[in-house]
Amino acid sequence: MATRPRPHEPLTSPRFIVDFPKLKGVFSEVSASAAEFETITYKFTDQRGRPGNYILPGTMKPPEITLKRGVTSDASAWEWGLEVQEGKVAEARCNGVIHLCDYDGSHVATFRVENAWPKKVTMPGPKSTANEVLVEEIVLVCEHFEREVKR
Repeated sequence: MATRPRPHEPLTSPRFIVDFPKLKGVFSEVSASAAEFETITYKFTDQRGRPGNYILPGTMKPPEITLKRGVTSDASAWEWGLEVQEGKVAEARCNGVIHLCDYDGSHVATFRVENAWPKKVTMPGPKSTANEVLVEEIVLVCEHFEREVKR
């Protein structure tokens, strides 16, 4: 009996390897808004007096990337955010890549990020009664975010 070809299967619970000069590591969660546009509403009245509108794309919002990982002794996210707080934004900007990994650790997809800097670094408040891993969150803004496509 011949087997039918299987479609590409979606990944479940992947890992992300983040590689920036100022931030490296394995992250459990990455989300990004790569192409979000402001909208422009053009309102008009047609020839019979009925109101209508067109919705047009406006300027593109800067992409934001949210990274989450368990808290460790690695303070690189805080140090990178401190550069921005001190007004050293030009020094804080850097390019990097984010690799989406499969179960065996192979790279399934690669995303290139240009001129990123940390907009927000959040450390959760520890609770002595909680039975959970502390997760830090880093929100990056960047000028360009794209998936590398192999042809």
